[in-house]
Amino acid sequence: MKKITLALMAIASLTGATTAFASDNGWYLFGAVGQTTGGAIKELVDHQLTYAGKNGFSSSLSTPTVYNLYVGYQINRNLALEGGYIGSTSVTYTASGGNLAGPVTASAMISGGTFAAVGMLPLARQFSLLGKVGVAYILTTAGITGLAGTSYLSGIRNDITCGVGAKYDYSDAFSMRFNLDNYNIGSSYFSPGRSNVWTVGVGYKY
Repeated sequence: MKKITLALMAIASLTGATTAFASDNGWYLFGAVGQTTGGAIKELVDHQLTYAGKNGFSSSLSTPTVYNLYVGYQINRNLALEGGYIGSTSVTYTASGGNLAGPVTASAMISGGTFAAVGMLPLARQFSLLGKVGVAYILTTAGITGLAGTSYLSGIRNDITCGVGAKYDYSDAFSMRFNLDNYNIGSSYFSPGRSNVWTVGVGYKY
């Protein structure tokens, strides 16, 4: 009888382990909002003015708000694949001085898509550290006013994206996540450098 009881307990523990493992995989949605310094956007518009023969000017850019929407699949407790959209609000660029005939303003924004593998390191039952690497397609657009009327700037960069973060699981379905991601923003002919984007968001797992 004792052996039968031990066998039943072993089967029950295996069933529980299987159930716990099964809950680690599945589809999820994740939405987030955050900010970036916008330095790469500013340098891209600066380059456009310099290319037009302008120099000696000073410029500034308002801080853009960035948002993400991802769809992902968690393969196991340590790995997920996700892809989605990244975009920003329209930001205001201003330049003056130097050999500019007058103030120059621009309205700029970014949009694009990403696909990445996300590694997860559980530190506790509900808390995990994250590491991410993948590819990103980032489109930067700007309408520039005051440089011989209105001109338009558009630049695309396809490059590696990477990031780190942390996730807290409120339940099997809902989680909160902090991300610090790095993107290459620019164009095919000019890359001002990489930009860091931090976001905080909520995920829902099916």
